[in-house]
Parts: sequence; structure tokens; C-alpha cells
Amino acid sequence: MNEYLEHVNMMTLVGFLFGAIVGSFINVCAFRIPRNKSVVFPPSSCPKCKQRITWYRNIPLFSWLLQRGHAACCSFKIPVRYFWVEFINALAFAYFFRLSVISSSWDIGIVGCFFSFILISIIIIDLETMTIPDRFSMGGAILGLILSFAFPSVHQLDGVDIFSRLHSLFTSVLGLLIGSSFLYWIGAFAYRIFDRDALGEGDVKLLGCIGAFCGWKGAIFTIFGGAMVGCALLIPLMIFQKMKPGGAETHDHSVSWGKEVPFGPFLAVAALVFFGGMNEFVDKWLSVKLAPLLNVIGS
Repeated sequence: MNEYLEHVNMMTLVGFLFGAIVGSFINVCAFRIPRNKSVVFPPSSCPKCKQRITWYRNIPLFSWLLQRGHAACCSFKIPVRYFWVEFINALAFAYFFRLSVISSSWDIGIVGCFFSFILISIIIIDLETMTIPDRFSMGGAILGLILSFAFPSVHQLDGVDIFSRLHSLFTSVLGLLIGSSFLYWIGAFAYRIFDRDALGEGDVKLLGCIGAFCGWKGAIFTIFGGAMVGCALLIPLMIFQKMKPGGAETHDHSVSWGKEVPFGPFLAVAALVFFGGMNEFVDKWLSVKLAPLLNVIGS
């Protein structure tokens, strides 16, 4: 028993360290991709003085802490989001590594790490630029289809024969189509009602990606879950801003009614919650609620 716990804890630590490294790469992607720069070349350098950053000053988590958020080459202050992105991605990878060891299957762990990388990258880029790059949304959708075919257990299917793989692929395609089309029509109706764009095309493609990984149930959950996450975060923030001296109008980056707010991060958070374990509860709930309808159709 002790050896088993040691193994679980060790793999959790490995996942955390690996996730921190990938989180560092996410920071590179979030900075360079919106600027149409290569994520490989040139090597990491200071945004202010352009001096190359040596490897021992570019260690995930530790470098930011040891340097207290300041560059060693000049007076540039490193944004705290660099640290938090590495830390949050490290936690996500640690969770999926641990889940894989406990379940004795690396299917969910492998797919979960890919999914976390895509969604956390989207969260950062969308928050900073109000855009979702196609290489993450459309590329992620294609990757979701491939991984669904390779690992049928991601969609709660037993077996690895060709029929299980095709069933899993069909579930992924269905999730992609239902998710993106459902959100598209929500945006279309919202446009007709409010006479302005309520959802961006990037959000529609993002939900297609989420559906490819999570199936149609996960896509539907993500829409409503994302809306709930957004309300839970934005409404208290707006109330707090109104209570501050001068109100929200004195702050350039304040959140207020009618102001454009990226929806992608809320969708991404809801999708991670679903994929990370909520899917079991959602599947059971929907099975109970849809059972009478399915019986009627079958009869």
C-alpha cells in the first residue's frame, strides 16, 4: 500500500514538473502567436532590451520567484501571469497524471494533458487579445478527433477494436457539429435581438474543439457552464467596481454592462471541469432526463 501511494505521489510530482515546463511554452505561445512570430525561433529573449535569456534564468516557476518578477538583464518587470500560467498548467498536468495512475489507464491522462494545453493557451490569448487563434480551435478540433479514435475510453467506451474506435470517432464528430452549430444559433438569435454581435466566430470554433474532446453532452454542458462561470465572476466584479470611489467609469479596463468581454475563457474553464470529472455526473443526469424521450422515440 505504501509503495502504491509513493508511486501515485511520484507520478503526480512528475506531472507537476512536466506541466510547469509546458506552461512555460504556453507563455511563449501567448506572446508570439498573436504577433505572428515563430514559437521556436529565435530563443527566448527579454522583451525590453532583447538580450537572450540563459537557460538557468528561464526555469519554470523558480526563475520568476528567485528574481522576484524582475528581469536580470534590465529593469523589465515580468508579468505575474507568467508564473500563474506555469503553476495552473502544472496543477492540471499533475491532476491528469495522478488520475491516470489511480485508474490504471493513461488514456485520460494523455488526452487530458493535450486538452489542458489547448484550453489554457486559449484562455490567456483570448483574455489579452480578444481573439482565439485557429491553430488552437480548429487544430484542437482535428486533434480531438484523432485522439478520440486512438483512445475510445475518453468517451466511456470499452475496447480498442475498430468498431469501438469508429464509435468514439463518431461521438467526437457529433460533439464537434452539435457544439459549434448550437452556439452559432445562440449567437445568431442574440444578434437579431440585440442588433450586435454577442458571440465571436472564434467562440463557435472553440466549442467545436471542445465537442470533439468531450462529445455533444460536454459541449452542451460547456455552453451553460461557461455562462454560469461568467456570471459568477463578472457580476461580483461589476458590483465591486461600482462600490469603488468614482465607479467603474474611472477605470479603462473595468467591466460594465454592454462592454465586450471574451467568452472563450469561461467556455474553457467549464470544459476543463467537465473533462476533469464532471462528465460522469452529467452523463448520469442526462441519461435519467432523456430516458422518457428515448423510450417514446423507440416506441
